[in-house]
Amino acid sequence: MAVSQSSAIELAITLSPFLLLTHRYIPTIEINGKKESRDWGVHRLELPPGTYDVSVSYHTHANSECQKNTVRVDLEPGQTRKITYRAGLLRFHGKMTLS
Repeated sequence: MAVSQSSAIELAITLSPFLLLTHRYIPTIEINGKKESRDWGVHRLELPPGTYDVSVSYHTHANSECQKNTVRVDLEPGQTRKITYRAGLLRFHGKMTLS
């Protein structure tokens, strides 16, 4: 019998320390169109192998997808990929890095 190997994305959602009031906004993680609210911090997302479009943003009174940014991630069986999202000083796009 074959043992299935789960894959995962380790997603760190951070913000600039200069954004004193932004911590009150709850980030939204979107994976292939499915949205879920999560707190700031590190999240492990167990997913089957495949290709995923991962977006992070947060909702403000003026913008429902403030600082949204997206990366495409390919997950192999048993693989964990790390993504870091950081909300910046300007309200255009957060920075995302994939490793």
